[in-house]
Amino acid sequence: MSDSVRPMIELLYARQTDDLTSSDQFRALEEGRLSREGYDQFVANVIRAHRHSPQLLAFLFALAPPVARERVKRNLLEEMGIEDKAAHPALLVRLAEGVGLAPALTELDRLSQEMLRVAASQRLQFGTLKEIGLAVMVEVFAFEYMLSKTADRIAKALAGHRGLDATALEWFTHHGVMDKRHAEEAFATIDDYVTYYDIPLVEALNIAEMSMRVNPFTTRYFSELPLAQLKAMSVC
Repeated sequence: MSDSVRPMIELLYARQTDDLTSSDQFRALEEGRLSREGYDQFVANVIRAHRHSPQLLAFLFALAPPVARERVKRNLLEEMGIEDKAAHPALLVRLAEGVGLAPALTELDRLSQEMLRVAASQRLQFGTLKEIGLAVMVEVFAFEYMLSKTADRIAKALAGHRGLDATALEWFTHHGVMDKRHAEEAFATIDDYVTYYDIPLVEALNIAEMSMRVNPFTTRYFSELPLAQLKAMSVC
């Protein structure tokens, strides 16, 4: 067996990404078959899913092995806008403005924070913090892999079928570029983490598969949000 978990985790990421892009929802998004409300629902889900990404990266930074610390730190600082031209949550504000959801951002922030609260309140599946850290790392980095493959496609669909301009779509186009590097760094960081914490490869792969047993992309991006209520907030 290889001494790297990358081949199996990359296969896992690729399979889940393929499941996303072949899903009826994603195909409808690309082909222009969603209603205006359907596109806005998708955008609201993306905002909710990623609004508090810096908090997750901060958690990973706290557990990062010394050899990977600078990698995770740079990613965190880019996410916060300290080593990048704009904080990524601020780019989500522009996206919300593009579909008329800016006044609903307080509620979307609450829903995003609630996702973290619920996740932190669940009974632990693993016995140690190092195992929990690996599970979180695998899922967080999965989105970087997926966005490196799909962000440009999503931006094209939202421009063509929802009429969003380049400013509104910068969160996607930015991730389409940056996450190609982040995805490569992610595999190195996961390998470094597994080595540093002396997690057997079989156990590491089991943790990865458990953390991705339900496709996080379709679950987060195509779930049902109270769009009518959010839209009502936008006109109040």
